[in-house]
Amino acid sequence: EKIPAPSRFRVELRGGTTLMGDRLLLATGSNPKGYAIAQQLGHELQSPVPSLFTFQIPDTQLHDRAGISVNWVQAQLHCPGHPVLKQEGPILITHWGLSGPVILKLSAWGARMLHDSRYQASLRVNWVPQHSVDTTRSMLMAFKQDHLKRAIATGNPFQFPRRLWEYFLHKSEMSSDTQGGDRWANLSKKELNRLVHTLTQCEFEIHGKGTFKDEFVTCGGVSLKSVNFKTMESRTCPGLYFAGEILDIDGVTGGFNFQSAWTTGWIAGQSMGQF
Repeated sequence: EKIPAPSRFRVELRGGTTLMGDRLLLATGSNPKGYAIAQQLGHELQSPVPSLFTFQIPDTQLHDRAGISVNWVQAQLHCPGHPVLKQEGPILITHWGLSGPVILKLSAWGARMLHDSRYQASLRVNWVPQHSVDTTRSMLMAFKQDHLKRAIATGNPFQFPRRLWEYFLHKSEMSSDTQGGDRWANLSKKELNRLVHTLTQCEFEIHGKGTFKDEFVTCGGVSLKSVNFKTMESRTCPGLYFAGEILDIDGVTGGFNFQSAWTTGWIAGQSMGQF
């Protein structure tokens, strides 16, 4: 509660104790009570939504490859009515869909539009970003010429793990049987085109966030225009300071958000001590 100077604030604790002071720091994270206090003291809020989370993809064949990672892919996020977001980085297959740095970055930049879309969106992954569509096709054709009698499921020119390669074959409507499956010699032009499409423009349907509420941070909070970042003091309510996730700050890695919390907390503490 804000009261007249010199003791600007009165805080009543749950046990009945009352604290009086001329400076108050709000570092309540994403707790709704902290947002409510900030609003009561005249601050605008950017509506909080989850950020830094994994994508839930209903594909049992993909889930069976949980634990497989690829060091570098390109990924595009498509939400109806919103611009396409693009990111690059490592990707990880999980028991419920996709994770890894490239997915977390997309979830951070797309936090609001994914929330608006109720986490229903589409994802396009290029598994071979170092190659063009033409060079991908050429590499497959060259591999075919050198391995005519070999089962397609037992080898590939990109050195993907066998289980992941078998998934790409399934996605391309080809047999992944290592014994009686298709041979490279029998690879048709239509099958080749489908495989190239899978490798360069693999499409997934996103049907929600990770199933365990695994989001790391919250996008949104107290509007930054109402805070003096040299001191972390409110521009609206003198003597009131902010630090951490209550502010509308979120980054593309958990480490960035830890650093933001520590830095804003240090600045606020220094400023309050020099009041």
